[in-house]
Amino acid sequence: MKINPCSFYEKSKDTFYFTNIVAMKKILFLFLLCFITFNTHCQTSFNKLYSPYGNNPSTSFGSSSIIAKGCDYIIVACGFDTLYNDYQTLHFYKLDTLGNLTKLHSFSHDSINYYFSYSSLIQTYNGGCFYASDMNDITSTVGNTIHYMIRFDQNMDTLWTKILPHDTIWEAIRQVRETSDKGFIFVGSRNISPSDDIDVLLIKTDSMGNQLWRKIIPMPNVSGGGRILETPDKGFLINGYSESTAQGDGNPFLMKTDSAGNVIWAKIIGGNEYDGGGGMAITMQGDYLFAYGYSTYTYPFNEDWSARLNIIKYAPDGSVIWNRMYDTIRNYLGVCKIQVLPNNDFIVMGNHSLKDSANFFPSFLFKFNANGDSLWRKIYYVADKFGDRNLLADNVLNADGSITACGWVDGDTLVPYEQIWLLKTDSMGYAPGPQNVGIIDLPYLYVGYGELKVFPNPAKEFLTAEYSINKPAKEVLLLITDMQGRLLIKQQLTTKTNQALVDVRNLKSGSYHCTLMLDGKQKAVAKVIIKH
Repeated sequence: MKINPCSFYEKSKDTFYFTNIVAMKKILFLFLLCFITFNTHCQTSFNKLYSPYGNNPSTSFGSSSIIAKGCDYIIVACGFDTLYNDYQTLHFYKLDTLGNLTKLHSFSHDSINYYFSYSSLIQTYNGGCFYASDMNDITSTVGNTIHYMIRFDQNMDTLWTKILPHDTIWEAIRQVRETSDKGFIFVGSRNISPSDDIDVLLIKTDSMGNQLWRKIIPMPNVSGGGRILETPDKGFLINGYSESTAQGDGNPFLMKTDSAGNVIWAKIIGGNEYDGGGGMAITMQGDYLFAYGYSTYTYPFNEDWSARLNIIKYAPDGSVIWNRMYDTIRNYLGVCKIQVLPNNDFIVMGNHSLKDSANFFPSFLFKFNANGDSLWRKIYYVADKFGDRNLLADNVLNADGSITACGWVDGDTLVPYEQIWLLKTDSMGYAPGPQNVGIIDLPYLYVGYGELKVFPNPAKEFLTAEYSINKPAKEVLLLITDMQGRLLIKQQLTTKTNQALVDVRNLKSGSYHCTLMLDGKQKAVAKVIIKH
């Protein structure tokens, strides 16, 4: 039988087209299925509470750290294990993309209380994980907290646990980060005796947790390091808090050190009363972002603990690139984390107490572009009764722009009183539950007043007034008044410098107010103590 080549070609062509059409339909179907699955997976959001022991009223837990692990997450939780030994225990959970928890590890011992640190569960260069914080043996006669470390492999199996030695009455680890040499850097607080001021503690170890060096950095008043990042030049950026009970104020600080922990520059930031804690980040260009709650207190109006969001962008040398205020005044505002996005936008996470409302604590995400212009803000909470606290502690930025966060909620109507809070948003910050879901485009506000710092404080014979002025002024004055408002010293200042030496030898020991005046208008007030 003869075969017609053309006829064969035509039949083959038809078969080829038919086969490819079927194949293309299959591919298109699979593509659509994958797209729908991927889109649903990425956009899944939740806002929920979790209690490890159900409704047992005496088993309160919270979560302080989260990392991404493959398609899932790992979180750290800590709380009272009253069902077993009545001490604080440490739990590690796997969190899936739907918000379900699976317990991986528990660390629990009689007479031992485990504590957690913020954002201190980290992924290591080799794909494993590392965690560090403090624990306390209540049977110890010394009563010291003990620094502990846990290292996991890629499968979250425990490789080793270790203790860091210390020889003081009190120390605390607040955060740990892996360094570029594959070792670890710890930051926290330390004092030698109960009467001493608290200082910043730095500990550097190798990859096996063996201590290489320890650094104590004195700071004014009661100060402690809270968070740490390694900078591109292998130094460290540290932020913490400095509080003076005698002067009745507290301020966050930002500090830059070299690779050995030697201070290059340090800045105490904030207003004249109690400011909220801060968070920091390093941009893609190597600049530093710092955000905190700026106290809006202005003498003689008693508005301490009222705050607005203040964000400052610093160059690596500590100079200010821009300084902006946002939002309305809150009863309290604190920042716990800043996430820099690949396009140089950034997201600030924190919490505040609502002013002149139900007086409960929600948490917020606030998104900005690289210039500090506000893009949107979202508010999140589960419990909204008077005094309830909804506190997000850590978060992960997902590839689709969404955020997965952990923390805790406590409230009188919850059983147990404190529970683990798990939150996942979509790429625009939306999450289910009672919240402010509207995109709020808040224009930024420049800092509209000068800043004033006085030191030493207390002062004996002379004090230095350091000030910054954000706009031209014909007359700049420093006024020192007593607590009744009587003027005692009036000194002309100059805009050519930012410091002035003030003679206070004729003032009696006591508390005074220093006021910065620009063209007859009050711009900043600082409290000073004279002690001869």
